[in-house]
Formats: sequence, structure tokens, C-alpha cells
Amino acid sequence: MPTFDTIQQGADDRNLIRKIQKGVGFLAPTTVDLPATLFEAGGGLIDLKAAGWLPVGIVTPDGWEFGRDISKEDVSALGYASPVRSDITEVARSVKVTALETGKRHMLELTYGTDLTGVTQAANGEIVIDEPDLPVGQEYRLLVIGSDGPAADNWILGRGYGLVKLTSTDSQKWGKGDPVQQSFTFDVFTDDEIGTPVRHYIGGTGAAAAKTALGFTAAP
Repeated sequence: MPTFDTIQQGADDRNLIRKIQKGVGFLAPTTVDLPATLFEAGGGLIDLKAAGWLPVGIVTPDGWEFGRDISKEDVSALGYASPVRSDITEVARSVKVTALETGKRHMLELTYGTDLTGVTQAANGEIVIDEPDLPVGQEYRLLVIGSDGPAADNWILGRGYGLVKLTSTDSQKWGKGDPVQQSFTFDVFTDDEIGTPVRHYIGGTGAAAAKTALGFTAAP
């Protein structure tokens, strides 16, 4: 008969404990396709810049936060102290991040909700931007990729959002204590083209080595 230790050894796999040590995020207009895969045929990552994705850049150590708030309705019944049925009615998804690179044109367009295509930079380096009274709620695609582990045992985890919209930005502080930074909170919607709100990616040499533990059927 198996002991507790042998059951634990067969149930646990520490190689599946991942920690995102590096991460990058990208925005793109909705005319850019969300990638079906993050990898090329040879095993390398796809060229996101060439595909039209714009980098969010360096972010604070808190990194990226992915919210998933579930709402439900319970059915109560006579003689029962606990609900006899529960149905999920809503899943509100969100993404939060605080960017340290705040001067890129596409990030300023995101922050102020305006089109800066016609804004030019003068010979002396000056850029003048008029912030609109009411921002335009532009919708974007969002892609966040994280990396964990060395090249021989590297895990690439990704989240692709077909449709996000900026819903809030916290105050921006100018002072000697902290760098200039801007926080962003995005609401996530289901994109009609993709059909789902989120596309999850798991790959890399580490995932290939751990295919038995991951438990997915191998592609033909």
C-alpha cells in the first residue's frame, strides 16, 4: 500500500512552480491580429515589433496584475442552511500595471485618450500636447509575456487580450522620492473576432521538458 510520502511524491511536481522573473507588455490597434502562437517553427519567439505591436516598456516591480472577479447567484431552499444551487452570472476581468516609460507617443495617447499623430517635435526637442477635456475611449489589443528560468529550462507564459479599454489612471506625482510613473487599469472584453476574452500561452524549453507533468495530449 502506498504511504503518504509516496502519494505526495507522485502528486507534487516542483518544476510546475513558476515565478515571472522578466516580463514585457505590448499594445496594438485592433487591426493587428492576436498571435495564434508566440513561437516560430524553429522554436524562437515571433517578431512582435514587425507585427505591429508597441511596447509598454519598463514597469514597476509590482509587474502586471490580472484580475478575475466572479459574480454569482445562489438558490436557497426551505430546510437548507446552504444554497442548493449556484450559478456564475458575470466574470469581470481587468489588467493593472504601472509604467515607468511614460513619454512614448502611444503611451501618451493611451494616457490622455487622444490621437497624437499630427503632433510634431520641434528642432529644439520640444513637444506640445493639448490634453482633451473628455478622452476618447480607444480600444486596444494587449499582450503580456513572462519568462522564467535559464535557456535550457525556460518557461514562457503569455496572456493575450483581444479587446481592452483603459478605465482608470491614478494620480501622477512629481517629486524627488520616486520616478515619474503612470498606472493603468484596463477592462477586458470578449473580442468578436477571437471569440474569447483571454488567450493563454504556455511554452518554452521548460514546458517541453515537463509535458508529462502538464498532462496535455501531444499534437500529432
